[in-house]
Amino acid sequence: MATGTQTLTTAWWTASDWIDPQLVLVSITGTGAVEFTWETGTPAAAASGAPINAGLSQMQGFPGHKCYFRLASGSATLYYAKSSATTPETSHAGYAYSGNAGADEDFAAATLMPVGFDDLTTRAQANPYEFAAYLPTVGAGLASGDAVDAAYVTLALTYWTQGRTLRVYGIKYSTDQSANITDWDTLQNRTKTTAYTDVTLGVSDIVTLDITAIVEELQAVSGWSTDSPIQLYIEATGAYVNDQNTLATIDASRSATQVVVLLTSGLTPVPAEPL
Repeated sequence: MATGTQTLTTAWWTASDWIDPQLVLVSITGTGAVEFTWETGTPAAAASGAPINAGLSQMQGFPGHKCYFRLASGSATLYYAKSSATTPETSHAGYAYSGNAGADEDFAAATLMPVGFDDLTTRAQANPYEFAAYLPTVGAGLASGDAVDAAYVTLALTYWTQGRTLRVYGIKYSTDQSANITDWDTLQNRTKTTAYTDVTLGVSDIVTLDITAIVEELQAVSGWSTDSPIQLYIEATGAYVNDQNTLATIDASRSATQVVVLLTSGLTPVPAEPL
């Protein structure tokens, strides 16, 4: 865990890397008057907040809301517990689908990403439909020469079928590939890592997979730098089941969905800010 620092101004500010956006722990120093409020988006400049004293404070928020701070007068600095995880680049994430033996296929940018098979839901053409997800992170801050001790991806699920297995590959490029992924075929045609990892879904809505071998293979890609994102391809193994929807849906917008890379020195890379 790292510490984030923000010199407050009269403009509303919130962190993009809270450990838990709904449970915020901050320390404020200085003699300035500071206000805070919970909102779903940046408050209007004229909006007023509640005063918060200097020192250590913990605030409990609401799902979908973030805690915003600003300086009413004077000067003050805010410190907070900063997540060292690498977050998804949610504006580039999405899923591809293929149905009716490939006659109906497309890619949709989305933070709710279905993966697997559906032979139940009525769509434009004949079932079954197959879905796969593209999950890119922000620039991971991981250099090609960094010695990785371990790497994990955690996926938060909103819907899943117990007993089905998800498989994760890396997409072997040093630059963001979202502009090149426009349908099922272009996602499938991205070069994938030899390494992959599986997880069989159970009762939990959170699953964690070891992607150490995947990340090490990505580091060897030509042009890999600290600006390179970790791009993951997620599919379901097995096959469709007659007249059943066996999809799993991954929520890239939940803070639990993240990649964590640990270096052998005990440090973590410093990821970029989300777009």
